[in-house]
Amino acid sequence: MIKKLINSITLSIFLTLVSFYIYSLDLTFFQQLELKSYDLKVRSRGERPISNQIKIVAVDEKSLEKEGRWPWSRRKMAQLVDRLIEADAKAIGFDIFFPEPENYNISPERFKEGAKQKQTESMNAEELTEWYRGLNDADQQFARSIERSERIILSFFVNLPDKGLTLEDLEQLDFSQYSIVQRLDDRTQQIPLGLKDRQISSVGLSIPELMNAANAAGYVSFVPEMDGVLRWVPTLMQHGEYMFPPFSLQLVREFFKSPLAVDILEFGIDKMALGESPIPVKENSDILINYYGPAFTFEHITASDVLSGKVGQEDLAGKIIVVGATAAGAHDIHTSPFGPLYPGVEIHANIMESILQNDFVMRPEWLRILDLLMIAVSGLLLGLVAQKYKAYGAATFLVIGMLGYLAFDFYLFTQKGLWVNTVYPIFTQVFVCSGLTLYHFGFEQREKRFIKGAFSQYMAPTVVNQLVDNPGLLKLGGERREITAFFSDVAGFSSISEKLDPEKLVKLLNEYLTEMTDIVLKYEGTVDKFEGDAIIAFFGAPLEFKDHALRTCLVAVEMQECLDSMRAEWRAQGEPELFMRIGINTGPAVVGNMGSTTRMDYTMMGDSVNLAARLEGVNKQYKTYTMISESTYEQAKDEIAVRELDLIRVVGKLEPVKIYELLGKKGKISEISKQVLPIFNEGYELYKRREWSKSADCFQKILEIDKKDGPSLTYLERCITFQSHPPADDWDSVYVMKSK
Repeated sequence: MIKKLINSITLSIFLTLVSFYIYSLDLTFFQQLELKSYDLKVRSRGERPISNQIKIVAVDEKSLEKEGRWPWSRRKMAQLVDRLIEADAKAIGFDIFFPEPENYNISPERFKEGAKQKQTESMNAEELTEWYRGLNDADQQFARSIERSERIILSFFVNLPDKGLTLEDLEQLDFSQYSIVQRLDDRTQQIPLGLKDRQISSVGLSIPELMNAANAAGYVSFVPEMDGVLRWVPTLMQHGEYMFPPFSLQLVREFFKSPLAVDILEFGIDKMALGESPIPVKENSDILINYYGPAFTFEHITASDVLSGKVGQEDLAGKIIVVGATAAGAHDIHTSPFGPLYPGVEIHANIMESILQNDFVMRPEWLRILDLLMIAVSGLLLGLVAQKYKAYGAATFLVIGMLGYLAFDFYLFTQKGLWVNTVYPIFTQVFVCSGLTLYHFGFEQREKRFIKGAFSQYMAPTVVNQLVDNPGLLKLGGERREITAFFSDVAGFSSISEKLDPEKLVKLLNEYLTEMTDIVLKYEGTVDKFEGDAIIAFFGAPLEFKDHALRTCLVAVEMQECLDSMRAEWRAQGEPELFMRIGINTGPAVVGNMGSTTRMDYTMMGDSVNLAARLEGVNKQYKTYTMISESTYEQAKDEIAVRELDLIRVVGKLEPVKIYELLGKKGKISEISKQVLPIFNEGYELYKRREWSKSADCFQKILEIDKKDGPSLTYLERCITFQSHPPADDWDSVYVMKSK
């Protein structure tokens, strides 16, 4: 067992180390599983309360139906801005691009009005073209509305480094005006390691009139993960010495009127804060999107209702307004943990809401230590459990361990905002448990074969099967147990063996031993050994059961009944008849595998065992066939019928022992025994009171009923002896045995 334990622990440590190695490889398969587990946690957490500080003004199907197809005229967009300003929105962001000037689609009324104010006949072609261009002032009108508001945040696209991209757009505009990130460090001589993949190669901007009019601008570029789901967004992009924040942070900065500051070290971003509020970002500036629910968790206001004045100050005052296109075909749709078709405008809303509530999901680097700790604990703890329990028990603990870890994982996610690794600890538990189960299966199969081979001849199949399932019951060196010991012997076997030739003797003995052994096994006893015609057995080990004393008594009764039937058959065949004496005692003993590590027997040892052997021999003195001790009687007395025989002192013991003759099951003794028993009890009490004559009369009366009643013959002989040679005055009625 010690060897098995050591092997199991060694194997669990090895399998855990293999898990560490697999973790270090960061395999794509496990990455994808972990991402899916994260999505599951997000969905399981469900929709969460929001601050109601963010409103989405949506260019949706209803707006298009009422205001016309998209894109709308810049005059209409200017009108929308004016309405939002009138409603006292605190910060307004456009998640919409205006990359080209509006087409010159001038109405006849506008042309006629302009012609009245200008003499066009005298203009050359160039002057006429410039005059015509001036009639379309939609872009200027939109720009003036933006500039007048002093709270408009526009958006732009960025492209990360890739061969073939240029910076032409950056050269067309003083792009540095949108770098509102304050650096808290002086290390500008080189690009930090963590920001090497956050360098802007090119941008996509709205027209200069609008960009220059805006209060600020932020990028809206998202990079989904390998499975297409958007979970992280960068909070910083770099071009030269300038740092640029995303659209969402620009809006929140405008809302709070607080600076956005960052501390950058050689490895990347050390910390980021909006005013006094820290923002937990990775070294490469990425932040987890803390989704507050599925699509349309945030309130969507139809843009046409704002234009028409249906939605005004009571709904928009003091809010962050995000204007975005959500209509089908707008192509601003992403895949989130809640599924596909997630509006991009709500991605920004989730990021801003997280900052407003200071509610983030974090995956800091130190969590890798927790990952490794969980892998180690999961592997080693389950390894200890798996070696102690069988496959079903180990599987149960595996399920409990997995559910426990998942509950702990979910608690950290929902209550502490920590994303710990789900897949690797679970994988480690399954991996270690499976490995140990396979090992134990091979080890146990070998052990089971040994047990079946060693014990199937001496124990009932049910007992052997239980030993196979629980080999720990068999301990080298043994253990202290309360058992009931059984000894039997054939009366006069020596004289019988002298009369039979060896072949007949062996046949007769085998027939007898087979029947008797079957009865022992029937009651799940253990056959210790055969010594010639003697059967030595015990009950209560290796399997423990409380009624071992009763079982042993029932075995003795059934054996005597079976032997009585066998004698009838032997008489008919002219074969010798066998009579069996049985001794039974209950008490503590040492049971187990006695011997060496290479050769051993499952046996019993102890004083209680010796007493059972003595009682088998004591039967000769009282001419009985089944004798039990007081300890056995006390445990089985409710189910058996007995005759109290005597108080004796056997060889080797100082304390006297009360002995009983086992007559049968309670209520099922013979009619002769029913007649004899009360008379015998009376005679025995007279005997103990030294009334030898009266006692002898009782025993004489019994012999008139049953002339072969052995105890009565014994006591009649004693009474006659004591009448002529009475015992000493201090006689205590204890009979001292002279032989074993």
